Amino acid sequence: MFVGRKRELAFLEERFVKGRPELIILYGRRRVGKTELTKEFLRRKRGIYYLGEKLPEQLQLKKLSEKVVEFFNEDIITEFSDWEMLFKYLAARHERYVLVIDEFPYLIEREPGIITAFQKGWDEYLLKSNVFLILTGSSVSVMENSVLSHKSPLYGRRTGQLLLNQFTLSEIGDFFGKKYEFDDLLKIWGTLGGVPFYLEQFDSSLDYYGNVEEKILNQGEVLFAEAEFLLNEDLREPRNYFAILRAISLGKRKLGEIINETGIDKSSIMKYISVLNLLGIVEKEVPVGEDPLKSKKGLYRIADNFFRFYFRYVFYYKDLVLTDQKERLLSILKDTENQFFSLIYEDFAHSAIREITGSSYIEIGRWWDRNSEIDLVGMDREEKRILFGEVKWSGNPVGTDVLATLREKANLPQWDNFKKKEYAIFSRSGFTKAVIDEAKSDRSLILVSGNKRVV
Repeated sequence: MFVGRKRELAFLEERFVKGRPELIILYGRRRVGKTELTKEFLRRKRGIYYLGEKLPEQLQLKKLSEKVVEFFNEDIITEFSDWEMLFKYLAARHERYVLVIDEFPYLIEREPGIITAFQKGWDEYLLKSNVFLILTGSSVSVMENSVLSHKSPLYGRRTGQLLLNQFTLSEIGDFFGKKYEFDDLLKIWGTLGGVPFYLEQFDSSLDYYGNVEEKILNQGEVLFAEAEFLLNEDLREPRNYFAILRAISLGKRKLGEIINETGIDKSSIMKYISVLNLLGIVEKEVPVGEDPLKSKKGLYRIADNFFRFYFRYVFYYKDLVLTDQKERLLSILKDTENQFFSLIYEDFAHSAIREITGSSYIEIGRWWDRNSEIDLVGMDREEKRILFGEVKWSGNPVGTDVLATLREKANLPQWDNFKKKEYAIFSRSGFTKAVIDEAKSDRSLILVSGNKRVV
């Protein structure tokens, strides 16, 4: 069943019906659903789907030629001797058609000159044709640097681009047919992220822990080795990346702490962290409102939920799985999950605050200094508006003490330039009557229970 991606399909449909030649760049991390999106689009159109492979140039051209000839049902031509001949042939077709080249980086990885051939083919032939060309790629860094950047031969040729993101929490609920309550949905999101391929591995007839046991802590399942497989596929010296991710998953977030934990010298470790950042796996977090390039308070975090869960529980405790001690590992998960998922709930609050409040805060994130920290701060410097938020993944309703502490933090001198202050509290387990009553009389206070606004 194809779920979600309504905005992306609408974008492709809108471009297709205009009838102009299109060169669409579609990219996003592995397993995020690029192939399924293009195939769903092709179900409604006449078109060709070709999956790029790590093959020599002439073999790539031969296999694509066969696909093209088969589609147009012309037996005279068997294959094309060069890319120019292929593009000339494609440009001469009178009908409107789609051509998807999936995993375009595989074509240009071994033969960088192919990208120049595509540039020439577009400029001289396809630019005046009926083609709807989609180039996809899972290597975000390759797509951004070799296809989209101003240094690329294809720069300025694309007519549109889509960065395919992971599913939101709401879309994950749709994926499972509303079978899970918010608590389990947040745990699933915190464990798998919003990657459709990973979500497909879970069985909606099982609860969260049953799925973790059967679909992750099981040597025969794809998710058990997925993170290591991806890193081994994409990176040289993967064990150094494993060490860095393990260190961060254990709470070593300062650069010095990561160096001490891994034993990797400072001159080398930044190279590895930069690569993980390009892959979207690790990010440097600074207090909201500070310049990431100048702030000295930066902390590193695993930004991808699946990798965060994997290195916290699966990679670190792999021996328990290999020695059939899954029950012990599940017990460790249950004992430590409140700390783990409280940070996931904070991430949810950051992503949902604009929609829930109806406000357009420009800067949103955590804030901290030596003496204090705030889970959620939203800023609009131009309008001098600021929001302070507390996020509680607790089993008890939030009381007035949490609100009083939050207001106290909001009175720090650094916030004096903001003329309008608002407050938001996210609580997994709701609120006491006293807090709800106060929110009813104070329009600056927003209460969210789980993912639903209360007041």
